[in-house]
Amino acid sequence: MRSSTGRRPGTNGRTTLRTTMRSVIWTRHNKTTISKKQRPSSSRLGRSMAFFLSFIFIFSWIFTLSGCKKTNEKTLSLFACDTYITLTCTGKDANKAVKEASDLLLKMEAKFSRQKEDSEIAKLNRSSEKEPVTLSEDTYYILQLAKNYAEETGGRFDPTIAPIMDLWGFGTDNMHVPDEREIETVIANVDYRKVHLLSNRRAYVEPGVAVDLGGVAKGFIGDILMQKLRNFNLKKILLDLGGNICAWTSSSELTVGVASPIKPGALCCTYSVPGNTVCTVITSGSYERYFVEDGVRYGHIMDTRTGYPSSSDILSVTIIGQDGTRGDVYSTALFTVGPTDARTIASRQNLDCILCMDNGTLWVSSSLKGKVNAQDGWTISYFD
Repeated sequence: MRSSTGRRPGTNGRTTLRTTMRSVIWTRHNKTTISKKQRPSSSRLGRSMAFFLSFIFIFSWIFTLSGCKKTNEKTLSLFACDTYITLTCTGKDANKAVKEASDLLLKMEAKFSRQKEDSEIAKLNRSSEKEPVTLSEDTYYILQLAKNYAEETGGRFDPTIAPIMDLWGFGTDNMHVPDEREIETVIANVDYRKVHLLSNRRAYVEPGVAVDLGGVAKGFIGDILMQKLRNFNLKKILLDLGGNICAWTSSSELTVGVASPIKPGALCCTYSVPGNTVCTVITSGSYERYFVEDGVRYGHIMDTRTGYPSSSDILSVTIIGQDGTRGDVYSTALFTVGPTDARTIASRQNLDCILCMDNGTLWVSSSLKGKVNAQDGWTISYFD
C-alpha cells in the first residue's frame, strides 16, 4: 500500500497503527491541562458520525495566552453535525456567543447531515429530475461551493463520494473490501456533475448519486461560526470542530501543534501566528480511521478515480490559513495525489501547506519559513 523510504521518527521502525484518542492541550502561564475523549464504538453512533468523521484525525493543539483570566469564560461541548464539537469563548459576551453558536450548529445539522432523514441533504439524495427539492440558501450555497471545488480539483474532491464510502462500510462496524465489480458499478455514480442546481434554489441528483458534504461542511460551518463570533465582545475564541481547529485572540500569539500521525500524543510540528488573526488548521489523514483485511491496511480517504482508498507516501496533509472551507477541501484533495503533485498544486493555489511523509520528512510551504518548528525527530524540507 504505502512505500517507506526510511524509518519514521519516534517509532523504532514499527509502522503498526492503532485507533487512538484525540487530545486537546491548553497551556496557560506554564500550567498545562490535558483532556482526552474516547470515541464510542457502537455501530449506531458510528453510522451517525460517518458524515464528518470521514475526515477526522488525531489532533493536538497548544494555545498560549498571556495575561488571560478565567473570568467570563464559557465552554460548549456537544455532539452535533455528526461530530464532536468544543467551543470556548472568553470575554464579556461569552455566554451570548456560545448560545448563538449552539443554535447555529443545530440549524446546520438539520440541513447538512445526510444521516438525518429529514435533512436537506437527505432529501436531495432522494430527489429526481421530475421531483427536485427546494433548498435553503445555506445548503444551495455550500453545494455550489462543493461543485466548484470539485471542478477546481479535477474531481479529487467530490461531494458525491457517499456511495463508495457506504460500499466500503466506513462509518459502520462492517468495514470490508468490496467486490471489484461492485466498485466498478458504484464508482460510476461518483460524479459531481450529476448534481444539478436549478433556478430558485431547486436541485436534484441523478439515479444512484448521493451527496456527502463531509469533505467541506466542517470547514464551511467553522468559517460561519468564526464570522458570527467575531461580532461579540470577546478576547478569545477556540473552536474544535471534529478535529478542524479555528482560533482567534485579541492580542496574544497563538501556537498550534499538529499531531504526529504515527505517535499518539506527540506532535510532528508547531506553527506560530500573531495575535488578532483568525487561524484555521485543517488536517486530513487516514491513520486513525482504517481497517486491516488479509494483512492489508485500508484508510478511509478514497481515490475518486478508482473507488479504492488513496495510497501514497503522505501520512497527513495540513492546510493553514483563514479560509476553513478551502482548507477542508484541499487537505483531502492533496492527500490523494501523492507528494509531487501535492506540492505543485499547493504552490499553484498559494496554500500554506504541511505534508507529513512516511520517511519522517515534513514538506512545508516556503511561505511558512520561520513559523513552523519540527518536533519529535521530524525534519523539515521547504518547497516553493
